[in-house]
Amino acid sequence: MTAARYLVTGATGFIGGRLTRMILARGGAVTALARPSARARALLELGVQVVTGDLTTGRGLTEALRGADRVIHLAAALRARGPAGFWAVNRDGVARLVRALAAQRRPARLVLCSSLAAGPAISLYGASKRAGEQVAREYAGQVPVVIVRPGIVYGPGEEALLPALLPMIRLGVVVKAGYGPRRYGLVYVDDLCTALLAATERGPVLEPAGRGSVLRPAARGPGPRSGGTRSDTGPGLYPISDGNAYDFSDICRALARAAGCRDPLVLPVPMPAVHAVAALAELAARGAVPALNRDKAREMGHADWTCVPDAAVRELGFAPATTLTQGFEAALRTAP
Repeated sequence: MTAARYLVTGATGFIGGRLTRMILARGGAVTALARPSARARALLELGVQVVTGDLTTGRGLTEALRGADRVIHLAAALRARGPAGFWAVNRDGVARLVRALAAQRRPARLVLCSSLAAGPAISLYGASKRAGEQVAREYAGQVPVVIVRPGIVYGPGEEALLPALLPMIRLGVVVKAGYGPRRYGLVYVDDLCTALLAATERGPVLEPAGRGSVLRPAARGPGPRSGGTRSDTGPGLYPISDGNAYDFSDICRALARAAGCRDPLVLPVPMPAVHAVAALAELAARGAVPALNRDKAREMGHADWTCVPDAAVRELGFAPATTLTQGFEAALRTAP
């Protein structure tokens, strides 16, 4: 890697923190667009140039882009009280970024980290991520853009999967949403970061609008189906996982092994009950957004969250190096 300068949005988050340290370890320089926080101050101590700003307003964006050779966009709303909260970040934030890049004489290459949830777009989160992808496609003729769609990302510092499963694993009983098989694609955080960096350097970019692979114009109002329909393949779009399709019980057993526990008993819960509990959790949260919420319950009802990362293997040289058990062991070393 040459001493390139990367703009990383979302550098204070789980993936962004790991990515930033990886770039620095490889000799690169990082600019982070971030709100003031303890995590932003920690980035400063690492030698990161931190520009105070916010993609929901565009503040600081022009300054953050100055001198950037490559841009990796990770910032996202994972939870929101309603559709507007998702759209403000996951679609409109992308729009501000690509417009600012398009205004430059020689725009930097943009890698947009999306999600497998953008494929079926059955949740508001997934639909908003798909809408963000569409905005990027609309500017593909002016800005070189690559979209990376990871499955479930896990590893040290992750705040969703392990906190939800580990207490049940230690009890020996895990509840599962719905009956029948549930399959998932997972990727260890460092393997994803390696793929993101590879996407800044090689591989084709999205085709410009009007060449057949573009979504039809997005619906103006937010909704779980906005963003059009198309085959989720084509140049510049990379689904990412470690290449395996894990059943929910596979994940539980791997985490149990990593934690030194016996294989847990997995008990399915009917989806109507899951939706009811999610609604009650939102009421009990008094305006906050709990980890189990109605939007997340929509995703939990989907039976297949897997992907085939062949394009990334072929065009980016993606080679996941971490097994599920190894990744869980690494995550547990920092877990409470």
